[in-house]
Amino acid sequence: MGKKSLALFLLFSLFMLTGCRHQRPWQSSQDCLLRLPMESRQAVVVTNDGLSSSGAAIHLFERENGTWRPVDGPIAAVVGRNGLAQPGEKLEGDGRTPTGTFLLERGFGYEPLQTKMPYIVLTPDMIWIDDPSSPLYNTLTMKEEGLGLSHEIMRRTDDLYKYGIVIEYNTKATLPGAGSAIFFHIWRNGETPTSGCVAAAEIDILRILHWLDPMQHPMAVIGDVCP
Repeated sequence: MGKKSLALFLLFSLFMLTGCRHQRPWQSSQDCLLRLPMESRQAVVVTNDGLSSSGAAIHLFERENGTWRPVDGPIAAVVGRNGLAQPGEKLEGDGRTPTGTFLLERGFGYEPLQTKMPYIVLTPDMIWIDDPSSPLYNTLTMKEEGLGLSHEIMRRTDDLYKYGIVIEYNTKATLPGAGSAIFFHIWRNGETPTSGCVAAAEIDILRILHWLDPMQHPMAVIGDVCP
């Protein structure tokens, strides 16, 4: 094999390996769509290059006549600084984004916004409890109810929560220490990962907020592992 042919062969091999690396999580996430409840007709799919990567992409899907079709994306996004956590492995403060399928039932922001889904206007006295020892763990509450508890201030000075969507991870049958306050929210920039949420540009978070419709039972599909 000549030097030119060898170079072309190596370049093609690298392309194929890189393509496969990106294709596997994307194809697996598409397979997860088929497992969603039939009443779910909207899906926000989040994929990345691997469990340890914080770079990600968001695709929006709608189901019509039993078939899922893409309606938007890829939307540039970032996930946790330590990548993704496999189902059952997410821990409070580990810097990982949980994988799996989750309900999307409520949005939030600093100012009133016309949305189809329930939307919470955050006030300065609203906090999210991240103290695993508290019965209020992983809930939105008022400061006076969370006195002495570890919490996250929801109306932040950096505007990361100016608009957001609650990913209903560990919010129903809450498991202490399994992770809390997992949202779609505004990123700092495209290079800075989150502490465990999924973040994107403000214009994209707004677009998703306006698109989501509770009548369509929207869900998030994060990563390439279906529950």
